[in-house]
Amino acid sequence: MTNLRCAMPRGAAVAAIPAVLLGAAAGLLGCGGDSGQAQSGAETLARIKRDGVVRWGADPAGGAPYAFFDPKEPEKVVGLEIDIMDRLAGHMGVKHQMVRSAWGSLLEGLKARRSDLVINGIGIDAERQKGFAFSKPYYRYEQMLTVRAADKDKYRSLADLQGRKVGTLGGAQANRVLQAAGFSKELLSPCEDLSTPYQQLELGRVEAVLQEQPIAEWYAGPNARLFNVPRTFAPGRYAVAMRQEDAGLVAEVDRVLELMKKNGELAAIYRKWKLLNGAQKELGIVEKAAAPGKNDP
Repeated sequence: MTNLRCAMPRGAAVAAIPAVLLGAAAGLLGCGGDSGQAQSGAETLARIKRDGVVRWGADPAGGAPYAFFDPKEPEKVVGLEIDIMDRLAGHMGVKHQMVRSAWGSLLEGLKARRSDLVINGIGIDAERQKGFAFSKPYYRYEQMLTVRAADKDKYRSLADLQGRKVGTLGGAQANRVLQAAGFSKELLSPCEDLSTPYQQLELGRVEAVLQEQPIAEWYAGPNARLFNVPRTFAPGRYAVAMRQEDAGLVAEVDRVLELMKKNGELAAIYRKWKLLNGAQKELGIVEKAAAPGKNDP
């Protein structure tokens, strides 16, 4: 059994992939978090285009289906957002480079200019919008409650779990949803990755897990010992996070996402990862029939 790391700080030191950008580009990027050398939004986009690389923050250790290590090839990172970045960077005419960090430190790394953007299951909320700019949303999700299969008739909603301990991902929207529903902080068991809360649930250390639907379906769906309560709630939207001053980059990312929504690329990616549903139409995501002989991305 792996170490179950719950209720621990997520502000771990950033372990970024070494940058490939050299010379003048390195001077523009700066080191650490020296905001005194901050670029304007136009300069950030111009530097990306000039050097041919967009750096994006993600946590492949955090879990599926977003960005995770391929069980068949442990050195390879795969996932929903790897596919999105492949297409996003391609339409921008550049390559992409992942800057790895603990999930809870991704926005901190963005502010410190270690990455140009973050795409890793980051939901738009009022608090985050105070410090960062967000693209137009690229995926609509809802919260999903998971309980032990033996308890599926006992726990049907958050109301049935009042006073019980619930597992979550530290820093995720589920924590705010639970607190708004009357759960004290003492009843929340935040973990550092997506899979550990479900291990905690199986071991009886929590009575339920609340995470976003794509996560619950990936980790708990195939597990006969766990049960995903079908009724989802508390909708949210994933978007690409960027620095507020990088207006030019925000506009470029929005342009590409709009293209990917209309040409069927986003829908094809979601179908590949079994995440395509009717809710995505609210974001303008169009599904187009695949051309003969063509596979999903």
